[in-house]
Amino acid sequence: MTASDHRRMTDELPAEFLLDGFPPAIRETGRALRSLILSTVPGAVETVRPGWRWIAYSLPDGRRVRNFAWIGPERKHIHLGFEHGTLLADPEHILQGAQERLRKFRYFTFEPAIDIAEAIIVDYLERAAELAVMPSGARRALTEAGAEPVPGAPRDIPPDWELVDATTEG
Repeated sequence: MTASDHRRMTDELPAEFLLDGFPPAIRETGRALRSLILSTVPGAVETVRPGWRWIAYSLPDGRRVRNFAWIGPERKHIHLGFEHGTLLADPEHILQGAQERLRKFRYFTFEPAIDIAEAIIVDYLERAAELAVMPSGARRALTEAGAEPVPGAPRDIPPDWELVDATTEG
């Protein structure tokens, strides 16, 4: 079997292949997340990544696919992650991953049941899908435009606030 044959086989595995190996509560939350993703983002392609123990979601873009989200089940909790999560506005700081200094991903963790309003999850999914199909140069510009922490700034200021120099204001 060639590497491409193996890849083709694993890409065609049903999501149940991955979810069925987890406790019932995790399995049911995974199914609910799958349903929410597929109903929120029409045309999303679901791919099981057994090596990563993820179910990946992408959108076709010509001959390529653009990843936007993933489900990562574990024994006691399950993650809903976003490929370009660092570019998602998160004013309530409900996404995780910043504390781990992840360079791209951000995610929700459900232990084991979904504890965030469906409308909020739908909003994040829609914005993540929009980011995925954005030209890579536009995503790069968004990344580069991101504010860097100001040296010596107090630590309790949220990272998405911008320091304004009052002496140069209008």
